Amino acid sequence: MLRKRILGTLAALALSAASLAQSPMRVVIPAEAGSDWDRAGRALGAAMLSVGAATTVEYANHGDAGGTRALAEFLKSSKGDPMTFLVGGQDLLVAAELDPASPRPQDGTPLARLAVGYFAVFVPAGSPHKSMADLARAFKADPGSVAWDAGTPGSAQHLLVAYLARTLGADASRIRLAPGGAGAAAGIGKLHELAPAIKAGRVRALAVSAPKAVSGIPALKEQGIDLVFGNWHGLFAAPGLRPSQRDELLSRVKAATAAPAWQALLAQRGWTPVYMHGSDYARFLDEESRSAGFLAGTVGLRKRR
Repeated sequence: MLRKRILGTLAALALSAASLAQSPMRVVIPAEAGSDWDRAGRALGAAMLSVGAATTVEYANHGDAGGTRALAEFLKSSKGDPMTFLVGGQDLLVAAELDPASPRPQDGTPLARLAVGYFAVFVPAGSPHKSMADLARAFKADPGSVAWDAGTPGSAQHLLVAYLARTLGADASRIRLAPGGAGAAAGIGKLHELAPAIKAGRVRALAVSAPKAVSGIPALKEQGIDLVFGNWHGLFAAPGLRPSQRDELLSRVKAATAAPAWQALLAQRGWTPVYMHGSDYARFLDEESRSAGFLAGTVGLRKRR
């Protein structure tokens, strides 16, 4: 009897996978071609093809300010569609918190958190700040004296500066961004993108926001600054899915994350796998929304009421 039940279960799973593989998968990417979300979506699509989770994959890029318009359209047009999912992450969640008219990513079906990328704190080669301790002292004493090359207001890089200010006991409302990096005294950047400038001696990396040193660059935490900060990337399925539809899609995604196409992207971007799904992922998203809203207020950005 037990053997029959096992064989029946295996047959059902095989039939489910075969059915899914015959349907086109649609990956919605709320950003332009070449962005992190675009690369993640296309690598995951390639991985799903390689494991037989789909026979075809369609990609829909919708670049806009922060991805909120693409998010709203995704939630509206894909309701109940088990073959469509949206690639997003921390920047999308923050953009939604800064736009009272925007839905939240978790208004869809939270599917899985996949990976996290950490940042480097850097200074120009000729900077008087020779160490992270030097920069931290100057920033704590007078936050406005340090102009940061840290992306746009509300970006993950900007929020890392806000977290740094709070950790050091500095006034986060006095953070000063340097548009385009012009005249910046310090910066926050993705390590794989900074690597050529570091190698050429144009900038010096003082710390990474990872839990431990990366490529010989010590972590903030290892230098007495109790801060770990990562820019996470995840997936959101359509709203209105039945649990069985969600679980079937999730199983395909989980299998794809072990495929070479996905593993190659992690190595290329320097991302760390941090797989999370189900109620844990849903709680994580709600906590991230609350934290992002709070931080947005500390740096003077409009947030949801």
